[in-house]
Amino acid sequence: MKAHIKILLCLFLGTAITGCHSSKFVGEGQTFGVSQANVSSRYAFKDPNITTLKIAERIGILPIENREEARKKVRRLNHIKDTKYYKLDPMTHSMPYLADGATKLLKTIGKKFQKKLKKNGYRAHRVIATSMLRTRADVASLRKVNGNAAKNSAHMYATTFDLSYTRFNRISTNGNPVNNDQMANFLGEVLLGLRKDGRCGVIFERNQHCFHIMSNE
Repeated sequence: MKAHIKILLCLFLGTAITGCHSSKFVGEGQTFGVSQANVSSRYAFKDPNITTLKIAERIGILPIENREEARKKVRRLNHIKDTKYYKLDPMTHSMPYLADGATKLLKTIGKKFQKKLKKNGYRAHRVIATSMLRTRADVASLRKVNGNAAKNSAHMYATTFDLSYTRFNRISTNGNPVNNDQMANFLGEVLLGLRKDGRCGVIFERNQHCFHIMSNE
């Protein structure tokens, strides 16, 4: 009888320990934002739009006219959803679809970002994607409220996405607290390395509070 009680106690403790360990991930997490992050000038990327557009036109899809047409054509793209590496904002002027190269790049950025946080003893956070694929109609609609939006947007080719540098989504309370300025610069450091490796082009968009990232793959 005592042996059975001992086994049950061990099983209970094992389950409790496992439960505590798995609680590191807190579901949807908690998003923290600031009005403007202090990003180093090293990460104020201004890759030529004409260069990145040529790459997008070569490796991406043909622009889609509107959402009705998109319903048929996005089937050959990847439908992007939240993962442990990145979280998606509600998208009004774009849709959560990307080509293979951009999908892989997004995951790589999220993984490298979390690796930097862990290396420095900070709590795990996800990067937040704010926009992805746009149709021509989406671009036209956006230009009515954002005069800086390009008419021939790289977002139309499914090779481009935007990541916020003022908001991040915390998914763990293990480790030391980290502020948004530090995380913005960690993200900038990740992008700097990927640019040097020729994997992407980046534009730092201060007014839109995001890094505009164009995959070269």
